[in-house]
This record gives sequence, structure tokens and C-alpha cells, in this order.
Amino acid sequence: MATALDAQKIEDALRQRLDARMDSVRALVRSRQELDDAKAMLRAAEDEDVRKWNAALTAGWTPDELRTAGLAEPEKKSRVRRRAARRQAPEQGPSVEASLPAQQG
Repeated sequence: MATALDAQKIEDALRQRLDARMDSVRALVRSRQELDDAKAMLRAAEDEDVRKWNAALTAGWTPDELRTAGLAEPEKKSRVRRRAARRQAPEQGPSVEASLPAQQG
């Protein structure tokens, strides 16, 4: 005797699995957004630190005096350099001798 398939029961079971998978992706998306927000906050804090360091220098403090007091110079951000486009030498066509038929003498 063949068993009857309950389409609704199968669909519900598959939906539960799909919901669990979607919940994991939603959690990942939230986590990535929190990470991006934290990175943005760190960049803003680093920029503010550089401004305060420069303000201290403008006020007359020297970098050595600030270091002696325990205040390290802010880390310098590495700048991304644009690469200059390479100039390619014009392609040389075949030489004139190569294009002449071989002469038999």
C-alpha cells in the first residue's frame, strides 16, 4: 500500500528549514553592518586624533615633548598611489627585408 503524501506537511517542513537559513543570513547582515559602522567610527576617531595632534603642535608643543609625555604621534595612513598608465612602444611591423621575397642568385 502506498503512503499518501501530505503536501502541506512537506511544505511546512521545508519552510522551517528555509526560515532557519534566512535567519542566519539576517544575523550575518546585521553583523556586517555593525562591523562597517565600527570601522567608520574608528576612521572618524583617528581623523579627530590627528586634528588634535596638529592642534597641539600649532599651540607650540613639539613632537618630542608630546612623545616624552607619553603621547605617541598618530599613525600615518598609507596613501594609495595611482599607477601611471604604461606607455607602450608602438608595435613594429615586420621588417622590410622579411616582406621581400627571397632572392635566389
